Amino acid sequence: MAAVLSGARAADDAAFATPWRVLLLALVYAIVAIGTDMYLPAFPAIRGAFEVSPQQVQLSLSVFLYGNALGQLVYGPLSDRHGRRPVLLGGLAAYAAASFGCAAAADMDAFLLCRVLQGAAAAGGPVLVRALINDRLDRVHAAHMLALLTAVMAFTAMLTPIAGGWLVGLGSWQVLFLCMGVLGLALLACTALAVEESLPPARRLATLGAGEVLRGYLEIARRPAFWCYVVPPALMFATVFAYVGANSFLIIEQLGVAERHHGGIYALSAGAFVAGSLTGTRLVLRVGIERAIVSGLALGCTAAVLACGASLLLPLSLALVVLPAIATFFATALVMPVAAASAVSLFPHRAGSASAVAGFAQVSIAGLGTAAAALLVDGSTRPLHAFTLACCVAAAVAWRAGAGIRARDPGSPRRERSAAQW
Repeated sequence: MAAVLSGARAADDAAFATPWRVLLLALVYAIVAIGTDMYLPAFPAIRGAFEVSPQQVQLSLSVFLYGNALGQLVYGPLSDRHGRRPVLLGGLAAYAAASFGCAAAADMDAFLLCRVLQGAAAAGGPVLVRALINDRLDRVHAAHMLALLTAVMAFTAMLTPIAGGWLVGLGSWQVLFLCMGVLGLALLACTALAVEESLPPARRLATLGAGEVLRGYLEIARRPAFWCYVVPPALMFATVFAYVGANSFLIIEQLGVAERHHGGIYALSAGAFVAGSLTGTRLVLRVGIERAIVSGLALGCTAAVLACGASLLLPLSLALVVLPAIATFFATALVMPVAAASAVSLFPHRAGSASAVAGFAQVSIAGLGTAAAALLVDGSTRPLHAFTLACCVAAAVAWRAGAGIRARDPGSPRRERSAAQW
C-alpha cells in the first residue's frame, strides 16, 4: 500500500511540475527581481530626469523592497483563507497597474509612491508560488523545485538588465516600466488559464479576522527553528541587494561603462545566481538540506574575505566589482531557496502565512542592504566588500548558533535523509 501511495504521489508531482507550468511559476516568482533589476541601468537617467541625488534614486529601490515586505504579510493570510489562485491573480493585476503608474509619474514623490505600490503588489509572486509548491510537494522535493524556479528566475533577471540598458540607450526610462506593466498583464492571463487552486476549502482558515491573523503570526514567530532557516539566507540576500544598489554607480559613473553595456556585465552576476540555483537543485537531493546550506555559507564567507583583501590592495576595476559579486550571488543561490522551503514546511497548515513571514524578513533585511548601499557609494569597492563580509559572517554565526534548536524541533528537516538515501 505504501508503494502504491508513493507512486500516486510521484505521478501527481510530475503532473504538477510540467515544463510550461514551471516556466510560468518561475516568471511569476521573478516579478520582484524584474521590478528591481530591469531599471538598474536607468538610475543615472532617472536622476537626471527628476534632478535628484543618487541617494534619492537609490531610495526608489529601498521603498520598493519595503513595500514588498509589507505586501507579503497581507498576501499570506489572504491566501490561507481564500486560496492561492484568486489572491495571486489580484496581485498580478495590481502589479501591472502600479508599473504603468511609475511610467506616468511626473515627479520623484509620485515615482516613489508608485514604486511602493509596485513592490507591495509584486509580493504576491514569491509568497504564493512558495505556498503553491509546499501545498503540492513534500519538503525535499519542494526545496528542489524552488531551487529550480530560482534558477529560471535568475536567468530572467540576467536578461532584464540587458534589455533595460538597451531600452534606456534607445528611448527613455519610462519604457522600462511600460514593459513591466505589459508583462504583468501577460502573466495575469497565463496564470488564469494554467494555474489551478492548490489549497482545497477544507484546508483553508475558517475566518480571517485580525485576531486569527495575529494568532497565526505569533505561532510562526514563536518557533525558533523557523528563524534558524530564515535569518541566515536573509543576511546573504542583503549582500546581493547591496551590490544591486551600488553596482550601476560604480560601473557606469566611476568606470565609464556605457548604459547599454551595463546589463551584460550585470548578467554575469545573475548568471552566477542561475548556476548556484541549479547546483542547489542537485546538491539538496544528494547531501540533504543542512549540508547544502552550509556549503553556501562557507563559500560566501571565503569569497568575502578574499574580496576585502583585494579591495585594500588593488585600484578600482571592473574585475574588482564583478568577480566578488559572482561568488556572492552563487553562494546566496545555494542557500536561499533551500532554506525558504524548509522554513515554510514547518507550518503545513499555514503555508501562506509562513511564506509571508519568511519573505518579509528576507526582503526587510535586503532593504537594509540597499539603504546601506546608498552610503557605500564612495568611488571604491572597499565599503561594499566590508558590508558583504559582515553579512556573510553574521549568517554563518547565526546558522551555527541555531544547530541545537533545529535538532530539537520535531518538524525540522535536520535529521531527514537526502532523497538519494531513500
